[in-house]
Amino acid sequence: MTAIQPEDERPSDESDLVARTLHGDCEAFAAIYARHAAAAYAAAHRLLASAADAEDVVQELFLALPGTLSGYDPTRGALGPWLRRVAVRLALMRLRSVKRRRETDAGSVAALLARDDAALERLSIEAALARLSDGQRTVFLLKEVEGYEHREIAALLDISVANSEIRLFRARQALRALLGGSR
Repeated sequence: MTAIQPEDERPSDESDLVARTLHGDCEAFAAIYARHAAAAYAAAHRLLASAADAEDVVQELFLALPGTLSGYDPTRGALGPWLRRVAVRLALMRLRSVKRRRETDAGSVAALLARDDAALERLSIEAALARLSDGQRTVFLLKEVEGYEHREIAALLDISVANSEIRLFRARQALRALLGGSR
């Protein structure tokens, strides 16, 4: 994935890039990709826990971009967060259709354990997240990692705000128990 440019290096108005992309300008499309693909990938990867699936989501997002951009309204927010929401929706659709959990390869676990304590802690956190229900894990990641509000999560998952709050509460409880109450 291409690195994201810091906010202050971006032109304040991306509507020109959007308009040019809608008219088939490949350079404008490439600029949008360069600025936003990494953030879309990161959001999808957190939800899917698979680099290959996250790459597929980003590919799907940008292959459909010219058609999808027609639904973008710059008065309702910046292009980056809008693209990230589309990536999250695509990742959620992939999760719903596949409904599978990945098992960690024993060789990669041994390699992680041999590295250092930070790798061991990350492994235990990832293992704890994997043990949450799909609903709890998704709400936890969207709220705590991606920074979505409960109303946004509710809209993305087609659940009530109260259900989103309950899932987050239960996810936190489960993570505390799984991680030995140290967090």
